Amino acid sequence: FAKRLATGICQLCDTPAPFNDKKGDAYLETHHIEWLARGGEDTIYNTVALCPNCHKKMHVLDLDKDKEFLLQKMKVKLEQAGLFE
Repeated sequence: FAKRLATGICQLCDTPAPFNDKKGDAYLETHHIEWLARGGEDTIYNTVALCPNCHKKMHVLDLDKDKEFLLQKMKVKLEQAGLFE
């Protein structure tokens, strides 16, 4: 769902996916904003689609400002889709 909602655009850096997969779909990776290993939920409210560079950035740097940005962005996108709790 996160990848469909992203429409081929990384939800952190707002750039198009760097390449397409063998099916021709934009290649983005799914990421849990609050990591499952840290108690995050496996829900659409906690899941985003990121380019490979931003996905690695989230795991290496783990910046609070990036998490807050993604949580706010997802809230807006889900509200627009009529899915926010």
